Amino acid sequence: MPGVDLFEKLTLGEVARWLDLHPFDLARILGTVDGGLPQDLRFSHGDVDRLRDVAGVETWWTGDLPIADEIRGRALVRSLASHLVIRARGDDWICRADNLFRGLEPADQWVVRRAVNLLIVKGVLVSVSRATGLHVRLSSDGRRRLQALSDGTDLPESMEALWS
Repeated sequence: MPGVDLFEKLTLGEVARWLDLHPFDLARILGTVDGGLPQDLRFSHGDVDRLRDVAGVETWWTGDLPIADEIRGRALVRSLASHLVIRARGDDWICRADNLFRGLEPADQWVVRRAVNLLIVKGVLVSVSRATGLHVRLSSDGRRRLQALSDGTDLPESMEALWS
């Protein structure tokens, strides 16, 4: 980032783009969780990291997929399951739903979004609405089912449409 940019205030839209959130979602988070919107709707660069923490924004997908598979869609779904098994520690684990696909290219996001929806429908993940946005947590047997999906030992037929 150029030096002069460090002294300029950011708009709500710029911060939302930086955090990969919709501006409305960021405004809701600021209004309900973080004590309100600044009067001039301008933010310092230091505010961005604070808002990332408040919102629970994480980028899970960087670099290569953790699981290789000859079919890209299946590799994405199995890699998602692997990410969840590794990150979902403890009974009280919960995270933003959009963290599950943040960092992916649009076509890959489409596959992972649909996989997340199917995992919710199948009862592996549970959706939880919070002031900071839609979150997910594991069901009681979610870890076991995700491990089987990650290993490739249990690939539900309902997900085959994602990679066929």
